[in-house]
Amino acid sequence: MENVRLQAFERVFPRRELVRGKAVVALLFGGLAAFLYVLLLFDLFLLADVLATGGALDAEAARRADLLEDDQPPAGSSVDDAGIRPAVVRSRDRAWGRWLAVAYERVPMLRRSHDALPLLVLVALGLVLSRFFLLVRLRDVARQAARDAVTGLRRMLHRQTLRLGPADLLDRDGQQVFRMFTEDMQRIHDGIVRWIETLARQPLQLAFLLALAFAVDWLVALQCLLPLLLCWYLVRQERQRSKAAARAAESMHDRELKALAESFRKARIVRGYGMENFEQEQFQRHLERYRQQTAALDSRQRWPLRISRVLVFTSAALVLFIVGVKVLQPAGSADGLPFSAGMLLLAVLVSLIGPLDALFGTAAALEPASTSADRVFRYLNQIPEVGQAVGAKFLQPLSKSLRYENVVYALPDRRKLLDGFDLSIAAGETVALVALDPLESRCAAYLLPRFIEPQTGRVLIDGEDIAWVTLESLRAEAIFVCASDPFFSGSVQENIACGNPKITLQNVTDAAKTSHAHSFILKLPQGYETHLGERGEQLDAGERFRLGLARALVRNPALLIIEEPAEPLDDDTKQLLDDAYNRITRGRTVVFLPSRLSTVKRADRVVMVHRGRPAAVGPHAEVVKSSAVYRHWEYLRFNEFRHEGETRG
Repeated sequence: MENVRLQAFERVFPRRELVRGKAVVALLFGGLAAFLYVLLLFDLFLLADVLATGGALDAEAARRADLLEDDQPPAGSSVDDAGIRPAVVRSRDRAWGRWLAVAYERVPMLRRSHDALPLLVLVALGLVLSRFFLLVRLRDVARQAARDAVTGLRRMLHRQTLRLGPADLLDRDGQQVFRMFTEDMQRIHDGIVRWIETLARQPLQLAFLLALAFAVDWLVALQCLLPLLLCWYLVRQERQRSKAAARAAESMHDRELKALAESFRKARIVRGYGMENFEQEQFQRHLERYRQQTAALDSRQRWPLRISRVLVFTSAALVLFIVGVKVLQPAGSADGLPFSAGMLLLAVLVSLIGPLDALFGTAAALEPASTSADRVFRYLNQIPEVGQAVGAKFLQPLSKSLRYENVVYALPDRRKLLDGFDLSIAAGETVALVALDPLESRCAAYLLPRFIEPQTGRVLIDGEDIAWVTLESLRAEAIFVCASDPFFSGSVQENIACGNPKITLQNVTDAAKTSHAHSFILKLPQGYETHLGERGEQLDAGERFRLGLARALVRNPALLIIEEPAEPLDDDTKQLLDDAYNRITRGRTVVFLPSRLSTVKRADRVVMVHRGRPAAVGPHAEVVKSSAVYRHWEYLRFNEFRHEGETRG
């Protein structure tokens, strides 16, 4: 189960990445930090021995135990300051006894308790600070490795977004990609950091701690480990079961409370039919059932918690008993443990819990990151709806006609936006596409630059099926200007030229003048060099729209599709747009998705799309008389009293 949960995450950061690059440095820091932790425990062991024995020395006993390298005390030393502590003498064949012997032999200050105490405290402080520094560096390196992995994934996400194209009429994919780019990537980043930190620290620390425990006394360590590991396993299983039960209980609570809350919506019926007593009895019965269910759940959850606590207490008591029996052995006993060695063993056993929890809880901790990674990879595996056909032709600019032939397009939920859509538009004509459902008119407009592909039927430009022409030539001659199009972080000139080196500043200026963007651009702090974007100047809806028109006009397309802004515009902007439209529509085929009545009246023909087909086609003055659907659309969009009923409601 854990492997399944980690499968998507390991596609982002496979295990092999742990043995190369920055992860290797993290493993080095983690290993050193684990080793320093063991040294810290040994330092505390020495400190405990110094405090327990009070600095008592016995050179003669040490020599009888054959723990010193020489048979005689070191030159210049006396019997009182050159020996080994009684704890060492009692344990000639024990690893910790030899450790003490070497420590006391090599470090003379340890033979005097008043010198040993500050020395050991300083060493402990140094080890703690060094380990802290290593762990900080480990986290920094893990973050660098995570940033590198997430940066590569973000590049893939960006390429896939451009590859899939603007095929989402509802803009749900754009919102989804934004959440993946921000929230999901952050979860993946945090998961990689957690993954590296866990595998860099915990396995080595666990190995070092087990080696230290068995070196102190392998038999006692084994006797303590068995109940400790059994208790840890049972408690961990109980903890997981309790979490699942808590989630089920929460779901039950929500379901029952919603059922109870339904009573508050029945007041009119209850009072109208005189059902007060019946409703109160029903409510009291359901409320009592809810109380009993919650009490039973609380009781069921309380017992596992008590059992877990009893297990922990019993295990701890058993470990303390085993170690205590060894510590309380007579001084001359070969099986006994001094107090310092017993404390060291207990510290090691307690320290094992952290690495075990971290290692066996890795899958659960990485589940959010794995879920996010799975969502990202599902998006990356999507196939574009629109692709360029093999052997596609170059499309010449529109010069004769544009035609929809029996076009059908449905959303993924099977709702048809176009159903047998037929329409012919002459070159140089201005057409306004309108619909009660804005998605229907937008769908018809999106087909022209092949942002989406008809499921059946075809779109022809001068008799050429656009499905068999190159996307580059098509989108050079059929440009869509959307009112909600954002501007890029860059200068005004860069926003209009869009990185095309063939477009000069003069071309940009001429296009801006045609769209009446030139006037407000000159008022910006640096004119055409003014930086736009999050850290630059912001534009209002009218300015943004005119900038988008200039971006399209600088490329001089033969077919221009214009979706007007839905936001209200001031009178000056409206007048500027009307004049800009007079210039734009000359000698060019223009398809409007209008939001202003003046734009509708300007069009040579209005196409009223209803239920996926043209319901009425003709000039505004004719269609408004002949089509009830169009009159209804006009009322909903432009009548000044259209919101009066809503306001009163």
